[in-house]
Amino acid sequence: MTRILTQEELDALLAVTGDNMGARPSGPPVAATAYNFRRQDRFSKEQMRSLRVLHDRLAKNLATQLSAYLRVQTELSVVSIEQFSYAEYLTTLADPTAFYALSLAPFDAPGALEMNPLVAFAIIDRMMGGGGRSAAPNRGLTDIELNVIDSIVRLLIDRLTETWKPLAGVTFAIKARETRSQMLPVASPDDAMVVISFDMHIDEVKGLITVCLPAAMVESGNKDSAQSRKRLPPAVTPTEREWMLDHLGRVTVPVSPLIETRLSGRDVLALEAGDIISLGLPVQDPVTVHVGGLAKLRGRLVARDQRAMLQVVGSPSAAAAAAGER
Repeated sequence: MTRILTQEELDALLAVTGDNMGARPSGPPVAATAYNFRRQDRFSKEQMRSLRVLHDRLAKNLATQLSAYLRVQTELSVVSIEQFSYAEYLTTLADPTAFYALSLAPFDAPGALEMNPLVAFAIIDRMMGGGGRSAAPNRGLTDIELNVIDSIVRLLIDRLTETWKPLAGVTFAIKARETRSQMLPVASPDDAMVVISFDMHIDEVKGLITVCLPAAMVESGNKDSAQSRKRLPPAVTPTEREWMLDHLGRVTVPVSPLIETRLSGRDVLALEAGDIISLGLPVQDPVTVHVGGLAKLRGRLVARDQRAMLQVVGSPSAAAAAAGER
């Protein structure tokens, strides 16, 4: 039912909507943080942390391979993993630069890879016989220089395929390349992307390599990874396996042959000591042996040393298969 406000409640309400409406809070001003409400964060902190661990391992393996390939100490580390729209990602790139469109089979949405000119020209100088320390010229890369960079990019996408193949079944490949990112359409401006930034050190030169992946592909990898973690049992070490076998080997379990027959209720009531019950089972036919209440073996009744015994002849499944063949 409708309740009428008291005078005290009306005064309190007028005080909030009246004089205090435009009042500012006391104390030092609080710094405002810019936030784009059009941007959708599709991944939790836990998922982003998992992606970082995944690509940290990739960076470590690739750094070792690049050091041997370039014959110079090379370091590679993950700087950040962020969620951007594709338009926001393009604004972070140098111009001109080494920009690659990547196919991500079997996904339709492509990805992108960018190598900062500082790193690109250092690699080219090193592979052409120089020391890799000269300053990067203020120009785009030529086709010949891009051919040199292709070999390094292939090493990187091979490691990406190795990392993502078990998670989402993705195979990375170079689809196209350009020196200006705006000239190579990869995705719509508002498409959600995950951008992994690698910090690369080649001797004294330092620069960024960024990998831009569609959010739909990353989500698929996260789901498959979570499901596989649920499905797979925890790994058992050889020591633990030996310990379990040793302890389970001392456990006693009941073993009993199962021989069934049927009697009428009148015959059961008439049974007396010394009566013999016909089981209706030929001596040569096998019987089922139960271990711990489960049918595990097939056996045959035998007599030895004036004692009834059971000889194991196989498993129930093998007997059923043989009967099916006949």
